[in-house]
Amino acid sequence: MDLKRRLLPIAIALGMVAVLFVSWTPNWESPTWLRSEKPYVAFHFELQDNAEKSVENLAFDISNRLEVRHEWHRVEDNNAEWQVNLAFQNQQDAIQIDATVRRQEKIVDHIVVRGESAVANELADRIVALLSSRIEKAHKNAD
Repeated sequence: MDLKRRLLPIAIALGMVAVLFVSWTPNWESPTWLRSEKPYVAFHFELQDNAEKSVENLAFDISNRLEVRHEWHRVEDNNAEWQVNLAFQNQQDAIQIDATVRRQEKIVDHIVVRGESAVANELADRIVALLSSRIEKAHKNAD
């Protein structure tokens, strides 16, 4: 009887470790051994050589917004399933952002957002929202 009392806490601890291991393991049904179902995305920013400071700040703002998104994993090119190229053009008082979304080198979508320099914050909101929705939708449909 005394032996059972001593082994009970050890058995409970081993049971908890087994439950934690099973909960941590990746999706067993998935063809890839990944813990996460989130897409792995790489971003590239292309600015003109003579880009104004406001365009550079907009690119930096978009980069920061994409960094804090939880819908995907931001990785380097060699680990990415999705590649996004963002090209910024400044034309008088307007800014244009061209975003090309590729999945394994194949173009999936092309997004163009343009507006006045005064509403750069809204342009950043719009491009991040569009990229989020399009990549999430395409990633779910691809699996």
